[in-house]
Amino acid sequence: MADSSRLPPQQTIATASDTYAAGYTLAASTSGKDDQTQHFHLYLPADATPTANTMIGLGGTPDAPMLKVPVMGFGAWAWGDVNIYGWGPAGGYDKKLDDHSVTSAFDEMLKIFSKVLIDSAEYYSEGYAEKCIGFNLDKRFTDAERAHRIVLATKFSPTIWRHPFLYPDCVLKSMMASLERTLMPTISIYQLEAGSHFGLWPRLATLADGLARCYETGKVKTIGTCNLNLSQIRYLHDYFKKRNVPYVSNQVELSLLRTDPWKSGFIEECRQLGIATIAYSPLGLGRLTGKYSAENPPKGNRYREDISWLKIQPIVNELTRIGEARQKTPGVVALNWVMCKGAIPIPSVKNGEQARDCAQAVGWRLTLEEEARLDKLGVASIWSGYFLKRWQN
Repeated sequence: MADSSRLPPQQTIATASDTYAAGYTLAASTSGKDDQTQHFHLYLPADATPTANTMIGLGGTPDAPMLKVPVMGFGAWAWGDVNIYGWGPAGGYDKKLDDHSVTSAFDEMLKIFSKVLIDSAEYYSEGYAEKCIGFNLDKRFTDAERAHRIVLATKFSPTIWRHPFLYPDCVLKSMMASLERTLMPTISIYQLEAGSHFGLWPRLATLADGLARCYETGKVKTIGTCNLNLSQIRYLHDYFKKRNVPYVSNQVELSLLRTDPWKSGFIEECRQLGIATIAYSPLGLGRLTGKYSAENPPKGNRYREDISWLKIQPIVNELTRIGEARQKTPGVVALNWVMCKGAIPIPSVKNGEQARDCAQAVGWRLTLEEEARLDKLGVASIWSGYFLKRWQN
């Protein structure tokens, strides 16, 4: 276990890496002084610049939030994943992606951010992503230090082989198993990964009851959801309010390749209910980083919908133009756009270089004119990936 005297100090953000090669000079962002912590409720306002010390308050009131999370987090989806990210030890295409590279990502996250938001799920690589979190925390922190430095968000998956008769016990057992794997004393945001199958099996009320019971154990600080439409969110908002359970966030896929949550007003509707938006795949599964092209597409199963490079390339070109003027990589500009839309991006990172590069998205903000140029190019979904459209009532 690490002792408190060895905790890494808060630092300004290091020089951008060459993970995403750019044909121009890159400049490091500044995170602001350590004593200049900013706090906002639910989202980053239009006149605020995100920094490594900026905190978004969730739940409670603006003056007394139940939970404070950084303006940007990191996703653990890649840790152990073979199909999309190519986990090397399991025979994937990326032989540099392994336990050592994940540890280097942890090192960079902890150097840069005073608090680190890490998003995972019980079924990311059959629990291995959560085990990666536990292994890396066990090397560094005591239980008290973990609770101070780490904001853990993980998910319960209502898979089809969990028979309705197993509820609510299966939700409680899954929550405890996530705690065991991550070696965290509590889960900051315990999330429902998806809704009921066809809206019928199990019923949304059954899932909500299981989540509420998890909160009532004291092992879960707040509740969140993922991939739900507005009518489902409104239902859960009313349900959890009656149970006195803090429902604080909903995850959506949001990037310049999936602009629906912003364009439809979905993010604003959630905000009016007191629910913050967390954005997964904010780099379009790597397609917005500038690393790839029609001639050099990314490896792995990254094509969950039919977006051609004829639509992607103009966005990457504009990200590159803005990035060159600001000495930032295209991916960094794409992440800053997500924050400008009032969401908390959680890019998946494979190693320390990628974590350091993503962190360049804070310390500055797109101008309104730059933001508008990107807005005009953003792609709305062609196919949602679900049988029901997510954003409609």
